[in-house]
Amino acid sequence: MNGYIEIVGFVASLMSFVLWWPQAALVWRCRRRCEELRGVSMSSQLLLLMNACLWGAYAVGTGSLWVGAPGLVNGPLAIVTIVLLRHARAQLRPLPLPTDGVAARQDG
Repeated sequence: MNGYIEIVGFVASLMSFVLWWPQAALVWRCRRRCEELRGVSMSSQLLLLMNACLWGAYAVGTGSLWVGAPGLVNGPLAIVTIVLLRHARAQLRPLPLPTDGVAARQDG
């Protein structure tokens, strides 16, 4: 492959990584402050993970390293972000009220 084309592929891969890094860094910084993660989209992280898998499969099928390279970074970043978001959202859910009948006896 032409050396210039390889450089373009490398730069494009680097930009794909840089594109998602700020959101991953934000999630990591705010992982203990769950309320600050409300604006982070879980669906965009799932799409990023699917995108990384598909480009990785395409890279293997075509033998083009730089096409799949961002997925080697973005895929794991998406997985960590999804895990942290799920954990944060589980902590933000209100606890269910007890239904053992104690409240009903006190009212009546």
